[in-house]
Amino acid sequence: MRTSHLSIRKRINDEKLKITDEELFASPQFSGYLTDIAEAAAKRYKRSIQVVTYWDTTEDAELADTDNKLIRINAGNPVTQSFPSRRLRADSLVGFNGHEVGHLLFTDFKILKTYVNTLSSGAFYPEEPKVQKLSAKLQDSLNEIKQLFADQDKAAIGVIVMIAHDLINAIEDVYIESRMCDSFAGTFRTGILINNHRMFERSMSIHAQIDAGIPPVFLLTNLIKQYLLNGDINNLGNYTGEYLDVFNQCVPILDNAVCDDHVRVRYRAANQILLLLWDYIKELADKVKQDEADGKGNTEDLLQNLAEVLKGLSEAPSLPDRNSKPVPCPKKLKHEKPSDNEENADVQDAVNYETGRIALQKTSQIEDEGDGQVTHNLDYAGSGYAPQAEKDMNRILNKMAEERAVIRCEEELNEELQKEASRIRYGDAHKNVHVTVNRMVYVNDTLRNCYKTVSPPLLLISKRLQKQVSQILKDRREGGKMNHLLLGKRIDARNLIHDDGHIFYKMNLPDEEPLLAVAILIDESGSMSSNDRITRAREAAIIIYDFCRKLNIPVIVYGHTSYGEDVDLFSYGEYDSVDGNDAYRLMDMSSRGCNRDGAALRYVAERLMTRPETVKLLILVSDGQPNASGYSGTEAEADLRGIKLEYSRKGITLFAAAIGDDKENIQRIYGDGFLDITNLNELPAKLARLISGFINRAA
Repeated sequence: MRTSHLSIRKRINDEKLKITDEELFASPQFSGYLTDIAEAAAKRYKRSIQVVTYWDTTEDAELADTDNKLIRINAGNPVTQSFPSRRLRADSLVGFNGHEVGHLLFTDFKILKTYVNTLSSGAFYPEEPKVQKLSAKLQDSLNEIKQLFADQDKAAIGVIVMIAHDLINAIEDVYIESRMCDSFAGTFRTGILINNHRMFERSMSIHAQIDAGIPPVFLLTNLIKQYLLNGDINNLGNYTGEYLDVFNQCVPILDNAVCDDHVRVRYRAANQILLLLWDYIKELADKVKQDEADGKGNTEDLLQNLAEVLKGLSEAPSLPDRNSKPVPCPKKLKHEKPSDNEENADVQDAVNYETGRIALQKTSQIEDEGDGQVTHNLDYAGSGYAPQAEKDMNRILNKMAEERAVIRCEEELNEELQKEASRIRYGDAHKNVHVTVNRMVYVNDTLRNCYKTVSPPLLLISKRLQKQVSQILKDRREGGKMNHLLLGKRIDARNLIHDDGHIFYKMNLPDEEPLLAVAILIDESGSMSSNDRITRAREAAIIIYDFCRKLNIPVIVYGHTSYGEDVDLFSYGEYDSVDGNDAYRLMDMSSRGCNRDGAALRYVAERLMTRPETVKLLILVSDGQPNASGYSGTEAEADLRGIKLEYSRKGITLFAAAIGDDKENIQRIYGDGFLDITNLNELPAKLARLISGFINRAA
């Protein structure tokens, strides 16, 4: 099978169009891309991060999560999939990647655990809200909470911890995203912005939450999260009730604390908001107690159910659970209003342009009352849609498409090899034998790594041997003058002065005709495992394959074994391979079953016969006589001698390298084609020199 570069390119373009989002975004290539940019962000802080993506579109699937070193991102999450173009979906995943990197770099998890554990034990952290700064109502709320703490009221403490953790999660998200946007311009910032914009668009309005029967305290925390996401709330329908009044009291606290680099300032803000929400928190705690009294479950189960409800109301990733110190902030982060932030408008325009729909219309009671529209600062001014992100996506797509196209070509080659095996007439000795050609379509990383480990010294041998014949091949291709010859028809008068008899010269015309084609057949019978025979044969195959490929000599490498009357051939190197991985396939060579040499030899000889080169060289590496079911002894020897004679008449030169204890029998079979390899360490170099000799003679 011969495949042109144009045909491969067309296949790549066709495959590129077929790649789905799931195949692209959940691929190792895309995971590697996200890992690269995460590592680039973290390496300045000497942190190691790996990213993996997966695809889960179920209703309760996670969006993203992380532990100490691994970030897992669900590429099938509804936020990402809501974007209309692949470019935006890729930016969205980069944004979630940046969000998780931000937590790993900038969240103080030890303080977070201390805060939650202290609240769970019935106390505030870092301290209870200051009395002189509280109104009478808030003072009453604080006293009531302290009494419940003293009473170790499980229901009340459980609800307080749940709401406090939800608030800290939202506040911490703003802080770490502000740090990421400030520290890393480009795709991280773009992804974070469009995700926040889209999550805000997908959020429920106040009226919708009321109609859905969402508990009031959850409704208020949702408004806080909406505000932290986008500096606004979804008040579609113009709600004007008490929830807005409570929310408005929370806004100044949030604005003053969310981007403060002192973590305790952010926790103090959460404590103050707990007091503002206390009436609604108490209402929910009382409901838990009543449900327990009504036999609907114990406190722990009821609180767990509420936590699941609260989690389901937010699309933002939850805080990871780990231990690490945060990277300190080198400067104070500031807040800006949306009107002062040009990149907000740029992101909005980009999303609207690619979405092609009317943006969500909403009204804000805050604005109607003359309070203005308030936002936190994410310092969004910067690159917007970085062209590099699109280049990266095209690079990943092209790489995936190329791998697919090459795999399809290899599959077709495999089918063609099997058809050729079925077409060949193997003679009476192999009349009922079934021949299977095995070729790995996909080469895994294990084989690659093994090759990179064992090949360096072998490739040095190949390189030295190449130097001996490369000039000969170059002169043959380019032509030129051969001088100082002892015999010839033309005399160069300048040579007479040397008085050594080397006075002739010869002019060679350029010759681009193919010179030599090589086929290597390795015995993979079980006895090859003895005394490192298969190891030396594999080393020889690596050297010869590299030697031939570097000198542009067509070469194939096969292994063979048999089980019963069936013959298995293993295609390691092919003349028409397109994926460039044949060198790695050689690492799969191993000792297996028996050896039915005749069928394997005839198949490889037929493959060699398809080549147009003048000289055709077939080298068999074996450690003994043929030995398979119904195929041994004098009949098998006669079959092999007949095959050697038949193909020598067709222009194939056959050599058998004997590397076992059965040299006399192999010499008797192959006659002048016998190579005695007493020292296994000499096998690779001897075979390479054999090929070099044929090059010298043919040139």
